[in-house]
Amino acid sequence: MNIGLQRVMVTGAARGLGRAVALGLAARGVATVCVDANREGLAQTAEQAQRAGAACEASVVDLASPESIAAAFEHLGDGVPLDGIVTCGGVISKTRVLDMSVGEWDRVQNVNLRGTFLCVQHALCTMVPRGRGRIVTIASDTAKRGAGRLSTSAYGASKGGVVTLTRSLARELASHRGEIRVNCLCPGPIWTDMHEGMTADECATVENSVLMGRFARPEEIAAGVLFLLSDDASFVYGETLMVDGGVVLD
Repeated sequence: MNIGLQRVMVTGAARGLGRAVALGLAARGVATVCVDANREGLAQTAEQAQRAGAACEASVVDLASPESIAAAFEHLGDGVPLDGIVTCGGVISKTRVLDMSVGEWDRVQNVNLRGTFLCVQHALCTMVPRGRGRIVTIASDTAKRGAGRLSTSAYGASKGGVVTLTRSLARELASHRGEIRVNCLCPGPIWTDMHEGMTADECATVENSVLMGRFARPEEIAAGVLFLLSDDASFVYGETLMVDGGVVLD
């Protein structure tokens, strides 16, 4: 698979899907800019990427803060241009609507939706003048079927917004005739360290919602992201790719 990119930013790269995407890119010789609020996890991702032989920069960023996001892009410098971005960063809330404060609602929207918007906006400032780039946003199966298993309406609403943002952005960028390509990927349940504290009953509830009967490995979802970034997806545009083990068919 030919990625055909020189330097890609991956948000949420300290663990889980974001780390799997960063390491998948590194294995193909693509330089990465890894972004997350978790300094220790970022350092581990950067070390693994560098062991794979690819350049990797780690940038501690709060995706709820426009100033923090802007600073990360300002520090990119004038070296190898940023020609791709994958927005894996996000937060989950388990609080139901009846019990949720405005502050908690805003936190979920600000990280998951506004953070995606701001990162993509900054990335486009480097891509549009050059007329080339790849954007992959990460939503969720909840954007299609609603939240329920491990998350709530706030999370589902934010991820539904990411899907609509991506489709709308594809129309905005249509004049570039696919040279700036934007797509969205909706994962199903992924087994990461976030889920290690789940009870056996909680795990069974999630697995029973997946027609394949299990959580995905981060690397399985990352393979879909790498496809969307690659030249193999040259005619895939404005699409929402479900990689969910059959959740939305249930």
